[in-house]
Amino acid sequence: MAGTERRAHVVLFPFMAQGHVAPFRCLAELVRRTRPDARVTVVATPGVAEPLRASLDVAVRVHELPFDPAGHGLPAGAGTTAGIGSHHQLIALFAASESLRPAFRLFLAGLRAADPAAAVHVMADMFLGWTLGVARDAGASHSAVITTGGYGSAVYFSLWNAVPLPLPAAAASPDDAFKLPPFPDVAIRRSQLSHHLAAADGKDAWSTFIHKQIAAFTHTDGLLVNTTEDLEPKGLAMLRQLFNVPIYPVGPLLRATAEPEPPPAPAPGAKNGGAILDWLDKQPPGSVLYVSFGSQFTIGASQMTELATGLERSGHRFLWVIQPTAARSGLPEGFMERVEASRGGLVARCWAPQVEILAHEATGAFLTHCGWNSVQEALGAGVPLLGWPLSAEQFYNAKVLAEEMGVCVEVARGARAALGAEELAAAVETVLGETVERAEMKRKAAEMKELIAAARGSGGDGSSLKVMERLFADVMH
Repeated sequence: MAGTERRAHVVLFPFMAQGHVAPFRCLAELVRRTRPDARVTVVATPGVAEPLRASLDVAVRVHELPFDPAGHGLPAGAGTTAGIGSHHQLIALFAASESLRPAFRLFLAGLRAADPAAAVHVMADMFLGWTLGVARDAGASHSAVITTGGYGSAVYFSLWNAVPLPLPAAAASPDDAFKLPPFPDVAIRRSQLSHHLAAADGKDAWSTFIHKQIAAFTHTDGLLVNTTEDLEPKGLAMLRQLFNVPIYPVGPLLRATAEPEPPPAPAPGAKNGGAILDWLDKQPPGSVLYVSFGSQFTIGASQMTELATGLERSGHRFLWVIQPTAARSGLPEGFMERVEASRGGLVARCWAPQVEILAHEATGAFLTHCGWNSVQEALGAGVPLLGWPLSAEQFYNAKVLAEEMGVCVEVARGARAALGAEELAAAVETVLGETVERAEMKRKAAEMKELIAAARGSGGDGSSLKVMERLFADVMH
């Protein structure tokens, strides 16, 4: 097969955020399985390049582009979103990524000069829309990689297309809703809008940036979406209607449980992933609520207090992984001591092996911010969810999980949500107690697990591989 096809060079370009780099790592592996004859290069900034080199197959090259955060008014260490302290700095990082254009142009020109007869295809992150013009100038085909799901991204970009939004009056209840253009059957509530989206007037920095990405989506050769047709038929249909370009559901872009993920250096005295798994080994099957809000977002001190109180009152076992940078003042006095003494919970401030935690037989449910990577990892393990979306498309991931898939109970919205401890305890009982709701959610989560397993395939014959084959057939004539 390879001998009859044009030589191929595939260039992958993730945005500088862990939630985007992780699926790109899996995407590189999928490209290698689909076209083992192709030369594959991941283009990355310094803060991303070194971790990628340590985790990718040696056959995948990593090309580093120079990037100076301080030159764009960002902290010197803000080469990724991990070094960003506010949404103001996040949009500054988005804008600063466009400064990579000259170096990327030079890189592609070098590829073309070294092998003029080869077909070059660029798979660029959804927040790097400017790469489309560079690829076109270099004679390369181009696809945009939607690292989120079909429904969440369709709703998110539809909202940005409609700013300023037709919001209810400012004094209205957060639960007041408006119809989503161009999908009148979808109702969005004020509480499901991030602050910068609710405030957008179409001329602000966020609107300007997102509209550039949307324009690129409508002119690229295809959108690669981190989902599957069977998992999200409605969301993918919405994306096709919204952008009218070929859609390739290449997901799930997930790391297999057996594949080790190199952890970052632990903080002094912190528990490590091995200690967490050892603790889980001692718990009964399906008895533990895993709590994590991901690597980028966190909740406020008062929300931490209510969450901790609610977890204690629920009477159920829990594993709570807290970012080392999260507020320490939010935990109630004596909470850590009581938890350790009762052996009914574990609180860890460290990196956690999330895929292994979710796959562990002791894990019965997952309280999550509904980031798409975490969602797919949970569904891939057949674990029901408690949703607490904090930003961006997470609100709409929670919406589809609860309303369409039936595998989630949403407990709060936003980092400053007014969550009551009793309300949280009741939600934990719903997903871990002997309830009708738990049984139904487990059944539906098991169905989602089967769909994801089928997409991944046991012998490289899953839908993700077949969709990627179709992409190459379409763009590399």
